[in-house]
Amino acid sequence: MIVLPPKDSNAGCEVRLLLAECRSPAYKVYSAADAKLSMQYMDKVLFNRLENPKPYGAAGAKSIADIVRAPGQFAGFGAYPTITDDLALRIQSIVDIANSRKDKRKQLYIDFIDAAIAVTSESSIADPTPGKLVSWRTEGSGPPGGSFKLFKSVMGNTYYYI
Repeated sequence: MIVLPPKDSNAGCEVRLLLAECRSPAYKVYSAADAKLSMQYMDKVLFNRLENPKPYGAAGAKSIADIVRAPGQFAGFGAYPTITDDLALRIQSIVDIANSRKDKRKQLYIDFIDAAIAVTSESSIADPTPGKLVSWRTEGSGPPGGSFKLFKSVMGNTYYYI
């Protein structure tokens, strides 16, 4: 049975953010390898922001949860550990499919959740950019500001560095 890390832990916060922000196997175009890579980029963004939290609305942040709760940064997570109903439902649906004995998609969802848990427990990847990877947005929504440089898009998210 798949169980997410406790909600009140940094790992629990990050796993839930990764599951909410990364395209799941529900999408027509899905790759487990690309999903994990996208989650690794998200993890790198979070830890880069933790090194310098002030520009991202999280001055004084001491944890990943503090970064995630920063106002206006991660939709639905501003009051974490409380998240919006739609995100809670999305995450619960992912867990429910993974734990279903009858759903033929079960293994895809187990692997998806396992990837999120692994990313939160492994060391962050080396920064893949010439600067610091510090942001992602839904693909097609444009850069978060003028100083951000496009890195690449993976699984429906576009990553930016400064």
